Amino acid sequence: MDKKILEYQKLDIKLQKINKELNNGSNKQETQELINQVKQWQNKILELEQDAKRLLSELDKLMEVQKKGIALVEKYSKTDVDKLTEQELKDFDAKTMQTANQLAELDNRIVQHKLQVKKVVLDYEMYRKKILSAKQRREEQKQKVDSLSNQNADIVKEIKSKLATLEKTIDANSISKYKTLKADGIFPVLVPLVDNRCGGCHMQLSAGALDKIKSLGTMECEQCRRIIYIEK
Repeated sequence: MDKKILEYQKLDIKLQKINKELNNGSNKQETQELINQVKQWQNKILELEQDAKRLLSELDKLMEVQKKGIALVEKYSKTDVDKLTEQELKDFDAKTMQTANQLAELDNRIVQHKLQVKKVVLDYEMYRKKILSAKQRREEQKQKVDSLSNQNADIVKEIKSKLATLEKTIDANSISKYKTLKADGIFPVLVPLVDNRCGGCHMQLSAGALDKIKSLGTMECEQCRRIIYIEK
């Protein structure tokens, strides 16, 4: 096995480790979930704003009706009942009772509307705080990733430079095979023979395969497709 391609993979593994740390720091899945949640909360706030406008409009109308009812009660209070006939007095009592019942019902509806408005305000504040908290977490994630990127920038640049230099000294077919397997998700590509087993998937090699690898120095694993080599 060419020591240069083993050194190439060693550097490649180091680069992959750094990239993994950056990906873990950015946590794309968590970030996307956070973005989706914020969108849902923003939509909920829009709905609450519409609910608030409707409730306040309805409350204004109820208050206006209540105002008229109170004015009617004040009018009734100025009536000289001593001058009313028995029938007029009965009618008057019926009207005042009806107005009193209507005002009581109206008061109850106003109280219920005020409670609904209060709930909308509380929900609005809750979602607003959630959005602010989510944005703060997202900013903290970004700062963490930026910090890691800055810390590793020189190291990554150096590794990439070494990889580019090494690649020029490695057999073209070997590096092409390496990159093809890596692109297929097979990594590490090169693994040692360990106790007559593949150092990647740990499959036991047959006697024929062992003879082949001893003869050629390397072979492709029949199970995981990694390139098995014998350590010297």
